[in-house]
Amino acid sequence: MCLLLVLRGRFASHPVLVAGNRDERTDRKSSPPGLWVGQHERALSPRDREKGGTWMCVSKRGMFAGLTNWSRTPVPDGAATRGDLPHLAIDAGSIAGAEAAVATAMAQRAFGGFQLVLADRERIVVLRHRGAGLERVDWSDELLVVTNEHGPAELQLPGMAAACEPRATPEEQLEALRPLLLDDGAGVRHPVLKRGASYGTVSSSLVAVPSLDPLQLQWRYAAGRPDETAYMNYGNLGRRLLD
Repeated sequence: MCLLLVLRGRFASHPVLVAGNRDERTDRKSSPPGLWVGQHERALSPRDREKGGTWMCVSKRGMFAGLTNWSRTPVPDGAATRGDLPHLAIDAGSIAGAEAAVATAMAQRAFGGFQLVLADRERIVVLRHRGAGLERVDWSDELLVVTNEHGPAELQLPGMAAACEPRATPEEQLEALRPLLLDDGAGVRHPVLKRGASYGTVSSSLVAVPSLDPLQLQWRYAAGRPDETAYMNYGNLGRRLLD
């Protein structure tokens, strides 16, 4: 299952921490984090080469947008790619603006089910489409976990409480979260880390979103299954967010 974990408010310098895996067809190519320039905002995001969209992005304003599909909702014929939504949200410049932009897009195009997580230094909001309009979840806890099979508060992973215990630095906190991305399901549920030949976990990210200075961005990205692919540091791309 695609997993997206957001921990907010732990560090003033980096108020949003993210750990996530992307699950997809193993033959569907993607690119590592790079600059995306919208009509109003600049962002960093990995990119799906087939449709051009993304599953997570970070703006120079310290806003994060991350996407999971919602597997319980059938995809309509001719549906637009859901990968456009994180960029659309970021380009709106704020969480409130993102909600309006996504609602407008849904009025104009059909989308499959999704959960779009929006986070900044002040709050976390989840925009959910489960086949009947757009739902908004204002999330008050510091930890949010969603997957393409689980909404907020529906999944508890072994070791999650220990992984979320306060650490001294953002780097140490991300490292504590990393084992959750390797969860094998222990034979009782679908694993976080999928090892399928044709469909499975194809990339992984550990991100610390800075509050004010894009030069302080931390983004560790594995361009493959994180149990067999080393994370590379893309944090220096934060400089590309500056005009």
